[in-house]
Amino acid sequence: MKFRPMPICLSLALLASTIGLPFSSAYAANVWRAKMSGSFVTLRYGPLDEREKAPFLLSCLNGVGIAVLSVHMDFPEQQTGEALTIDFIAGDKTVPVAGETAAEDGTGIIYGEAGDIAVTPILEVLRTDGPVTMKSGANAVELSPLGRAEPVAEFDKNCSLD
Repeated sequence: MKFRPMPICLSLALLASTIGLPFSSAYAANVWRAKMSGSFVTLRYGPLDEREKAPFLLSCLNGVGIAVLSVHMDFPEQQTGEALTIDFIAGDKTVPVAGETAAEDGTGIIYGEAGDIAVTPILEVLRTDGPVTMKSGANAVELSPLGRAEPVAEFDKNCSLD
């Protein structure tokens, strides 16, 4: 029996899966991150590439005392300015957040946005163990518990809003 070397792509795929690295950035998992820039603090659950849209983005603008939630889900049949409720569900906890649909500049993609909101109730749900479901109408996204605790704590420490 003659030895045939494994193709390089297959070798790299095996290596990446063995050490837990994503093989392709196009299929990279969403991750939790908190960032601070002056009085602007964000908590994001989304792709590593920040140019890609995140399913969940909570922004705290300490300087003007406003928090904004942006949610990218599948809202294909919605128009801009339609009222919506974004529910955060974990176990027996449910926190509703009132918002509306908006359209991205340039692309026209519809997303959900809620401004001037209370951050504490959302953070309380995000602090629970296990997955959190973010739901709006028939749309739902599961927010992974993996790597969530530290960014949530960091965001909470740096956001001075309730």
